[in-house]
Amino acid sequence: MKALIKILSAAAFLVLFLLCGKGFHYLLVDDTQSYTRLMMHEFYNQKNIDILFVGSSHCYGALDPEITDELFQANTFNAGSSLQAQDASFALIREAVERYDVKHIYLEMYYLMLANDNYQDREQLTGTYIISDYMRPSLNKVRFLLEASAPKYYVNSFIPSRRNWERLLNPDEIRELLAKKGTEEYRNYTPFAGYRAKGFVANQDMIPNGVLLDTAGFDAIHTEKASADWLKTIREIIAYCENKNVPLTLFSAPMTLFQTAGVGNYDEYIELIRSLTTGTAADYVDFNLCREEFFDQSPDLFSDAGHLNEKGAEAFSRVFSAYFTGKISAEELFYPSMAEKLSAHGPEILGLSYLDSGDGMRKLKIVSTFPEGTFYTVELTDRDGNVKKLKDNSPDFYFEISQEDHGTLRIYAGDSITEMEV
Repeated sequence: MKALIKILSAAAFLVLFLLCGKGFHYLLVDDTQSYTRLMMHEFYNQKNIDILFVGSSHCYGALDPEITDELFQANTFNAGSSLQAQDASFALIREAVERYDVKHIYLEMYYLMLANDNYQDREQLTGTYIISDYMRPSLNKVRFLLEASAPKYYVNSFIPSRRNWERLLNPDEIRELLAKKGTEEYRNYTPFAGYRAKGFVANQDMIPNGVLLDTAGFDAIHTEKASADWLKTIREIIAYCENKNVPLTLFSAPMTLFQTAGVGNYDEYIELIRSLTTGTAADYVDFNLCREEFFDQSPDLFSDAGHLNEKGAEAFSRVFSAYFTGKISAEELFYPSMAEKLSAHGPEILGLSYLDSGDGMRKLKIVSTFPEGTFYTVELTDRDGNVKKLKDNSPDFYFEISQEDHGTLRIYAGDSITEMEV
């Protein structure tokens, strides 16, 4: 009898703890503009998920279930989220497989995620919390949070309202938040700001003038710095899906040619991911290798160097679906390597990648598909009409300007002249 009373008391305490946590979360956590709140609500309210897409923002802004549902003739769901690391993807995969009869999982692989810290070294947990805060109570959720960080972050992980505790001292903020949460739109999970359905977020932005000035692609991909936890979790996901008899495909969504050309060694990344799937039931498909006649990676399909906009997502969703439903063969769709794709593209200035230093200078890198050994000349015409030569007939594609310099840059390469504003 005493043992039963202890069990019931513990259960009652747990229920009370969870209810209090929900209450404080409602009072203190402003999630009124959270895409993942909408996505996770839909995630748990599907009749079935036949096909799951999971990954970072390169996933949630790339695949539109309205299109993929029709072309796969299945219920597809996009469980992408901002900054989604591999352990968050794994947690979502477990949630889906345990609840639904999943027929296939497509795991998006963005190269910048490979250099994330090992989980116990994390200090920034936003990518974890925007998923965990909306997961239903389960051992899967507990395991995810215990492994996602060092113990010093457990309080914030398991009690989300603790992150906003200072709001208790500001009744006006609480009143404003309650007013926003009291709306019919919030209560009914009404989509907002580009959120469509089943996790897809449409971006209306477009790269201006088609020439990029961006930080993307400045550095090479450091495959040797792939974190041990990143590698371990990918292998665990592959093993889990094999054990559950759920087909798994790793894929990379298209980025601009500016970004893949800029890094200079994108083929090394492709080889790394392929090596992780070698000898397993999983496969890897990189859509950055698409031939132009199927997906041309033109700037009007992107909101920035790495993310598709709504127009690009529509085009990519159709190519993605056509390939995986057997309408296009790999030989038709893909170049064998990024090096071959860049060579076939022909010479073009794609833009400038840059890195700001702490001394007020900006280091710029000319990103182009011109052959190695091309000579570049760069001139800056400031807003007063003064012309300054920054590079004179040099094969080096780096140069510097002051962060205070503004005007029109002209880049001469071969017979071409490219202009852009800085």
